[in-house]
Amino acid sequence: MSLLMGIDLGTSSVKAMVTNANGQVLGFAQQEYGIDIPSSGHAEQSPDTWWELVKRTSELAIARSGYSGAAIRGIGLSGQMHGLVALDREGRVLRPAIIWCDQRSIPQRDAIASLFTAEQLGDMIQNPMSTGFLLPSLMWIRAHEPDIYRRIAHVMLPKDYIRYRLTGEIGTDTTDASGASAFDVAAKQWSEPLLDAAGMDQAMFPAAGNPWDVAGYVSCSTEAETVFRSGTPVVYGGADQAMQAIGNSVIEAGDVSCTIGTGGQLLSPMLTPIYDKQLRTHTYVHAVRDRWYLLAATMSAGLSLKWLATQILRNVDYKALDRMADDVPAGSDGLVFLPYLTGDRTPHMDPYSRGLFFGLKLEHRDAHLVRAVLEGVCFSLRDGMEIFKSLGCGKQRIIVSGGGAKSELWKQIVADTLNCEVYVNSTEEQACLGAAAMAGVGIRLYSSVEDACAALVRIKPEPVIPRREHTDIYERNYAVYTRLYENNRALFPEL
Repeated sequence: MSLLMGIDLGTSSVKAMVTNANGQVLGFAQQEYGIDIPSSGHAEQSPDTWWELVKRTSELAIARSGYSGAAIRGIGLSGQMHGLVALDREGRVLRPAIIWCDQRSIPQRDAIASLFTAEQLGDMIQNPMSTGFLLPSLMWIRAHEPDIYRRIAHVMLPKDYIRYRLTGEIGTDTTDASGASAFDVAAKQWSEPLLDAAGMDQAMFPAAGNPWDVAGYVSCSTEAETVFRSGTPVVYGGADQAMQAIGNSVIEAGDVSCTIGTGGQLLSPMLTPIYDKQLRTHTYVHAVRDRWYLLAATMSAGLSLKWLATQILRNVDYKALDRMADDVPAGSDGLVFLPYLTGDRTPHMDPYSRGLFFGLKLEHRDAHLVRAVLEGVCFSLRDGMEIFKSLGCGKQRIIVSGGGAKSELWKQIVADTLNCEVYVNSTEEQACLGAAAMAGVGIRLYSSVEDACAALVRIKPEPVIPRREHTDIYERNYAVYTRLYENNRALFPEL
């Protein structure tokens, strides 16, 4: 039997899935971990912790499948985007990885942004310069940890480190490199003019292959410490957003995926690398040949709910919180939440922005806070959808995934705030499925990514229908929501 392994290195957990050629999930495992915050605005994780949990989840998933590691014909990877892993010439990790929600590199972002107009950045990389992305984080290390910077021989994205540990080969892929703030997305290569302006040695940046190309093979040393057999092909894999899009078969122009995980994202495929001239969204290479995608991102989606549950309500029974919020009417009785707990990407690109509850009254209870958080995240996603519409990228159909897709209430709020039908996948772990699909294409089990999607992906036919009585309420609250940021924008940096 031809079995495939998909590994997803997320922000809060590692997941591993074993599937057969027809998309039947035979084994799955997940191990959670946290974000280290050594200083305010900093966010780091240990690559060694990632690797240990990859080994553990892979072993569990294969054991639950009833097969051995010898049955795995190909391994694909998905990973959290934008972060920085730095290695020395011997391949040793020099410091903890700086991950995507880190805000320390504001001065470095501003320094690069000051050298170019938005139009010039658009021409070079089709994207804004953002904190927490690889290039500004690398510049921060150069400014604040010069001894470490001098020892850096290789930089890579988070999931690339896992592939390095599996194969001993250094590299990245075009989907993940797209989110480094240093990649010419239209040309699919590192931007030499931008790296020169930043004073970076391009030799540190790895070659970028296609997500479905075989990047290497499980090494003998890796076989000694894992369940994998040496010689097993490992493909480049891709950024988690591209991989979940493949796992949801969001590959045609007009389709939209809506992910509610730690962060929240809207993604829509494109046939050409269109980008927002105001640089409020991201344009990245897709994991389908000759295709790109437009991405809108909110920093704190599920993270907002986790913050409320753990830090304020001290109640991590998310199903119970869901039931509480469902008893509150749409609009949360006039309570509106801005989910900017770690700054904002789309549409404001403002790392100084902060979270806000607006409209609190004596009659508001815990349940109102929960529902307002769910609604505020969806308002942030709608900000992205409005930009998509202005660029002609549209909503042929919307597929919701991530942890938020497990909540019937949150899915309904998505449908109501975006005023469209939304669909869900029969398989919950779409990023793992997308990574497995890349492995299947790499070993030629499938003739193309499209063929892999047809074989593996099953979208449930019954959509969640928007409720007219709710959409009118959300139109009014969204109008308030959009003004809250503008009216408080100048105040945020003062905090």
